[in-house]
Amino acid sequence: MLAAPKVKRILFATDFLESSRLALDYAVAFAHHFKATIVMLHALELSGAAREVELRDSRPSVTRKAALERLSAFAVSVRCTGIEVETFVEDDIPSDAILRAVDNHSADLLVLGIHGVHRGIAHLVVGSNTEKILCAATCPTMTVGAHVRAGVDPALHFTEIVYVSDCTPEATAAAQYAVFLGHEFLAPIDVCHLIPEAVEENPGLRRDLAEKYCEALRQVLPDAGQSWGEPSFHLDRGMEAGEIIGRAQNQSAGLIVLGVHTESHLGRHIHTSLAYQLLATATCPVISIRGSIQGGVSLTRADLSRAM
Repeated sequence: MLAAPKVKRILFATDFLESSRLALDYAVAFAHHFKATIVMLHALELSGAAREVELRDSRPSVTRKAALERLSAFAVSVRCTGIEVETFVEDDIPSDAILRAVDNHSADLLVLGIHGVHRGIAHLVVGSNTEKILCAATCPTMTVGAHVRAGVDPALHFTEIVYVSDCTPEATAAAQYAVFLGHEFLAPIDVCHLIPEAVEENPGLRRDLAEKYCEALRQVLPDAGQSWGEPSFHLDRGMEAGEIIGRAQNQSAGLIVLGVHTESHLGRHIHTSLAYQLLATATCPVISIRGSIQGGVSLTRADLSRAM
């Protein structure tokens, strides 16, 4: 069984843009609920000239001073709410600085604000830094995209939690986290699985894939209820990828928990995968969890199951 989830240290990484402010609101709300500490991080990429000034004068550059002042202002506003805050400015490209900080500060949850950018008709990009972080972070990552509604409910009364996976053993880590949050916030869970087109017309293979998933699921969620361990529960009700995206854009969606691993159809191909479309277009935060169980089979079409 995987270790029980916990949220005691929340790493909030900010670039000081507007999306970061909304992401901070969610970090604060989660910190209040779990009585957690917020570790604030800004990754600083100094210009060559600024680095020369710091080396020559042995003092912070104007750019560094400005970053420290803005981070301090963020921290003061959060400390006023009674939350413990630590602040750090790290020199490095954002993805490397953030991934290092996750480990150095023993983060239980990473919170990021991201920007969805359309390039052409068929491609939607959330950024290479985000992609690298999601595929390598050793803790769950909450992304708050450009379409997430402002006005965070401090009590976090989620109407529902949507768990999206590719029905592989790797995805059961995210299932465990979805159940954990469902219990914490007393919220119902919708389960959405992606199934590959290659097995859509092969009931026997689909059943085999579902059985492998359920076998792994029972190991991490032995007390989740009988339906979660039954292959029929995960195969009965199908949903197209577009329908999953529609659910993510629905005003009633409260939180999405997404299982991602690098060899998955969910996590592969930043321009076209469902995972990154969800990150960039969802009207609610998305918590992504990198798979930690080996031996899964990637899936690409969706079955919607109602849970809890």
